Amino acid sequence: VGSLCQSMDATSLSISQLKAELARRGISIDGCVEKRELVHLLQDAAAPASKRRRPSPEKAPEPPSPPPPPPAASHEACVKRRLVDALPRSYLPKEPDPERLFEPHSAPPLHAGATLRVATWNLLETVSGPNDPRGMHAVFDLRRVNVLRLLLALDADVVLLQELCEASRSFLRAVLPSHTLVGHFLLRTAPSERGVWLEPLEEAERHVLVGHGPTGPPFKPLAKQTGPRGYVAHLAVRVRGLAAEREAGEAEAEAEAPRLALASTHLANFTNGQMDKTDKEARLFLATLGRQLLRLPAKHRAPLLLGGDFNAGKHGTGSLHDLLTGRRPPEPYDSEDEWPGDEGELRWPPDTQRAPVRLARDLWRDPPEEERYFGGLQRGSTAIQYAQQQEPGQGLRARARRQGWAEGGACTDSGHIDWLLAAHEFAKGQPLLRALRVGVATEMMVPPLPPRQPSEVPSLPPGGCIFPSDHYPVFADVQLVPHR
Repeated sequence: VGSLCQSMDATSLSISQLKAELARRGISIDGCVEKRELVHLLQDAAAPASKRRRPSPEKAPEPPSPPPPPPAASHEACVKRRLVDALPRSYLPKEPDPERLFEPHSAPPLHAGATLRVATWNLLETVSGPNDPRGMHAVFDLRRVNVLRLLLALDADVVLLQELCEASRSFLRAVLPSHTLVGHFLLRTAPSERGVWLEPLEEAERHVLVGHGPTGPPFKPLAKQTGPRGYVAHLAVRVRGLAAEREAGEAEAEAEAPRLALASTHLANFTNGQMDKTDKEARLFLATLGRQLLRLPAKHRAPLLLGGDFNAGKHGTGSLHDLLTGRRPPEPYDSEDEWPGDEGELRWPPDTQRAPVRLARDLWRDPPEEERYFGGLQRGSTAIQYAQQQEPGQGLRARARRQGWAEGGACTDSGHIDWLLAAHEFAKGQPLLRALRVGVATEMMVPPLPPRQPSEVPSLPPGGCIFPSDHYPVFADVQLVPHR
């Protein structure tokens, strides 16, 4: 293979020849899935054959080649090249420099005792037209480099996504060699450094929540509307590469790989997050999510991870959060859209005569305070208004200035509208989910990169950036605990 490289251009080599030559040079090909990435690596490692000098016998031998780059460096090179290949040249002046993609950030590493890092993120659908009030802050093409930067910084094994559009779908498929987009779920499908990856077991399913029309006082935002008011998408996966699977024989490996049910939701906004008895849409949300929390663990024989944009805070007795996570009888719902299975052990509403039922646990509340990374978000929503991105300081700094946050003040999650919930009471005999570390990936944790040419985006404040979304990702490092 070495003689081939010296006599012809790297692009003319076959994939097997490229791999053999890179292996001979001690260069890792981790993360490379296409031939052009192998070609790029080889071209970086050696000058073109036409310019290489062969030592004559009379000359002293050349010094040894420098050591090969570490696997992380090779991975970064592959990601940068995939990004550059995915970016049209016309957009580059307004976008950040791809070479800065891996600049320092303060996202914490995976907890040492965790099995997986999971996250939920509303990516913000791209601008709808010239009159969209969000303007450039909603244009996905201006945000995509910072979207990738944040995803790489978090390095989550599972990301539950909302507000995907064709632009974001095609971009994510093009730039992430280690992950695969399956419906609303971004899954690590190539083994991580820990050897862990996820195997989808089925096609993702999606259940749409439909409004009922006028049902209450006219000031309620949902009372005037019909049609879709949200959705729940779900998918079953198998967690591969864990120690138990690696130690098992080939015939037993699949049986040793635990299953996990994933669900992503996005709900329309309703009055203060309260389950008002006159608001059928709010009751519909509870009934639909409650059914999923009851049945999906039983259907997939796995613990359920439900995350998404609930468009409601966690505060208040009778709130959606309270009724889903509190150990109390849920709000009764006289179903107008009975589902198959509205009977027996998993009927809706659940039988609470013998004991109260808690449909889900909020993973944010699992770890101790020192393992909750708020990213400077002292209080309020996990969404960041586009107007706050145009103020000096941008984002949380603008919010802190307006609301008078004390430096280093206490933090609370009561205003968070992006949640990660776990349900496992009905996944009999399966592992349980427990969060060891949680966080909100704000711009203070993973600083977004500025445009290459700020003059191309004059409406940004001095030194400003276009944020990757109007929501912050919420993440949790979870441990799969064997059921006892």
